[in-house]
Amino acid sequence: MPDVDLGVASDWNEGDTHGRIALRPSPKFSDPGKQDVVISSPLGIELTVNTNHSTNQEGDRVVISTFHGTEKKILAILDSAGDLYISGRVVQEQGDLSY
Repeated sequence: MPDVDLGVASDWNEGDTHGRIALRPSPKFSDPGKQDVVISSPLGIELTVNTNHSTNQEGDRVVISTFHGTEKKILAILDSAGDLYISGRVVQEQGDLSY
């Protein structure tokens, strides 16, 4: 399956400005037929849905990652039981977090 190009997703003027949905080889499984669905943004945030074709959903998870330079960093993992694993620490902000 080719990448699905979502078109221009940012006014970022460096590198790829398009959001994409793609199939990528799963880092968890060596079988090339088992791929993950990756939703990526132009600023390096990725959501990876583990599509290991399991007959049960215990192996399915969503990985939220980003890049720091050329190194990929996992920010969080949400598993099929609803458990959320967060890398780093949780900081409580007292100010306005409006976007």
